[in-house]
Amino acid sequence: MYIASINVRFYETDMMGIAHHSNHFRWFEMARIEFLRHIGVTLGAMMKEDIVFPIMNVSCEYKEPARFDDIINIETYLVKMTRAQMVFRYRMRRASDGVLLATGETKNAFMSQSTGKIVRLDDIFYKPLVAAVEVMDYDR
Repeated sequence: MYIASINVRFYETDMMGIAHHSNHFRWFEMARIEFLRHIGVTLGAMMKEDIVFPIMNVSCEYKEPARFDDIINIETYLVKMTRAQMVFRYRMRRASDGVLLATGETKNAFMSQSTGKIVRLDDIFYKPLVAAVEVMDYDR
């Protein structure tokens, strides 16, 4: 697991001071990229090898609102890994009190940026990713 932190900015909120629901997907992406960087796999290195990983499926279950200026910790787990895809799960908590704000999941496929076709990862990327797979109890 890797924990990324963000501060809810004013422009990410609605007129009630609550973070707009669409931001959760941006925060998942930021946390996923930070997770990969943490285990030594960078988007830049993958792109140099013509590999990108577009989202195939994304979901979010909202539990409590995030508000302007909240600091949010995003627990990020890689829960499934094959040579052709990876699945992440997320748990978002308010840092000040640990309240669970949302849970989510993303599924990415590995694709050649130049051809648009699904590819299988070489060991240089696959081995550190598969070593980072961890079970996450979704509702904790």
